[in-house]
Amino acid sequence: MVGLLARTLSTDVREEVIHRFAEPPKLSLFEEDKYGVLRHARVSRVRRLSRRYLLAELELLEQFEDPPGPAQFVMIWLPGIDYIPMSIANSDEGRIHIFFSVRGEGTRALANSKGKMVGVVGPLGKPLAVSARSKYVLIAGGTGLAPIIKLARGLSDMGLLAAVIWGTRAREDVGEVPFYFKEVTGCNLTICTEDCSVGFCGRAADLAEEVLPDLENTQVVAAGPNDMLITVADLSMRVGIDPVLILESMVECGLGVCGRCVLGSTGLRLCRDGPAFRASEVMDYLVDVALRRGQKH
Repeated sequence: MVGLLARTLSTDVREEVIHRFAEPPKLSLFEEDKYGVLRHARVSRVRRLSRRYLLAELELLEQFEDPPGPAQFVMIWLPGIDYIPMSIANSDEGRIHIFFSVRGEGTRALANSKGKMVGVVGPLGKPLAVSARSKYVLIAGGTGLAPIIKLARGLSDMGLLAAVIWGTRAREDVGEVPFYFKEVTGCNLTICTEDCSVGFCGRAADLAEEVLPDLENTQVVAAGPNDMLITVADLSMRVGIDPVLILESMVECGLGVCGRCVLGSTGLRLCRDGPAFRASEVMDYLVDVALRRGQKH
C-alpha cells in the first residue's frame, strides 16, 4: 500500500495553474479597523462526527468582506463564557464550518450551542499560498485536520492534491470524519490509527516516514500536535523539503496586539504572521517548546 501511495505522490504536475491563494496586501488604517469587526452568527447545526470530533456550522448574519483562505481562522465569542480561536474547516455562501473536539469550557459551550447566537471575528491570519508547479501531500493529526480540509478542497479544485494523511487514536474517533472530508473535498482520507483498528497501523508521522523518502517535486503541509510537526519537519528536511507547518498556540486577541502568541525568539506572531510557517522559520521554537514540556525527539 505504501509503495502505491508513494508512486501516486511523486507524480509531477507540469501544467501551470494560476495561484488562487495569495498573501493579502498590506492593510490600510481603515482596513485595520475592519480587521477586528465582531460579526453576529447563529449556530445552525452541531453534528457529532465521532466519539471525539464534532462539526459546528455557523451562519453569518453579516458577511465577510473577503472569503476565508486556507489556514485562516476566526475568534468565536461565546457570550459570558469564552473567546476562542478556531480554524475554518470549510466556508460557503455565508456559512463557516468548525471541526473541533471538546477541550475546555469554550469548546464545551460551542458543542452545546445549536440555535444560539455567537460573535465571530475574522477571517484572521494569512491565507496559505500554494505553488502551481508541485503536488501536495497534507498530513494532519487529530483536530489538526481542521485547516487541512479547506486547503485540500482548494488544492483538489486546482488538480494539485496528491494525498491527505490523517492520524487519530482509535476506530471510535474516526466515525463519519472521512465521509465529511469527502463531502467537502471530493477526495479520500488516508487514515492512521494508533490502536491499529482502522487503516494504517500507527501515527500519521509513522506513515509519513515511510512515504516521504520516495517523493519528488512534492510540497508537504502538516497540522497537528507539536511533536508530530517536529517529526514531519525533520523527515521532510532529510529529503530536501522545507514543509509548511500550521501551528497551534495560545491566541488571546487574534489581532496581533496582546503578544500572547509570539513564537519565542523568532518574534513572529502566530495570529498575524501565520498560522502557517515554513519549518525552517519555526523549528527551533518548536523544539524549545518540546524540551520545556519534557518531550523526546
